[in-house]
Amino acid sequence: MSLPSKHALVVGASSGIGLAMAKQMAPLVTKLTLCSRSCPSDLISSIKERNPNAEVVYERLDMSSLHDVRRFTTKHANTKFDWVLLTAAAGQANIAPNLEDLGLKNSYSMNGVAHATVLYLDLMMQAMSEHAPKATFMHIEPGFVNTNLNENTWWYIRLPLKLASFLLAESPDDNAKGLMQAFTKEEYVCGWKLLNKRAEEVQKTKFHTDELKDIVWEHTLQTIDDVLQQ
Repeated sequence: MSLPSKHALVVGASSGIGLAMAKQMAPLVTKLTLCSRSCPSDLISSIKERNPNAEVVYERLDMSSLHDVRRFTTKHANTKFDWVLLTAAAGQANIAPNLEDLGLKNSYSMNGVAHATVLYLDLMMQAMSEHAPKATFMHIEPGFVNTNLNENTWWYIRLPLKLASFLLAESPDDNAKGLMQAFTKEEYVCGWKLLNKRAEEVQKTKFHTDELKDIVWEHTLQTIDDVLQQ
């Protein structure tokens, strides 16, 4: 039986959870577009192993550059993506934002960025679900996964993390099997969802309010406009 035509976009597909998710998606789609800042030599072939009949293409995309994001989205303004996966901002929103410094211009720190990114993504997806009510927007907490992010930390943190990862963390491939359920559950066909690594809905926090959603939405649109004018 032939599969229905599906086109999936995976951003952050070169390694870790993004790569593992691309491999999980491959048997279920007819086309995969893989995006990241770099393309390992075996990236496309490793995905094709899961589905030789799928069309697999790579496009460079640097998500840290809004100009590059605008270039990509302009190019694909009329492209139909059935599934879009962005691997970023793992964690749960549990710290109140500073409404006087949403851009962290006066209080920048790695910890602050981590907490803000998670909450802002939650609130932006909540807002976008209102603008596209027939689509589904899901933020999934993957849990503790053994990825190469540990290699980018300070040495005195890296060694304990490696030990903890060996003892406690899931592999990206095992983790992706649970996450993939979110894309196939019928009850997730529309709306805004917060999910755990088993694709189960989790309770929203006190920060997931309409007031904060609207504040972050307006702040984000203004930030995008300001950056793209530079």
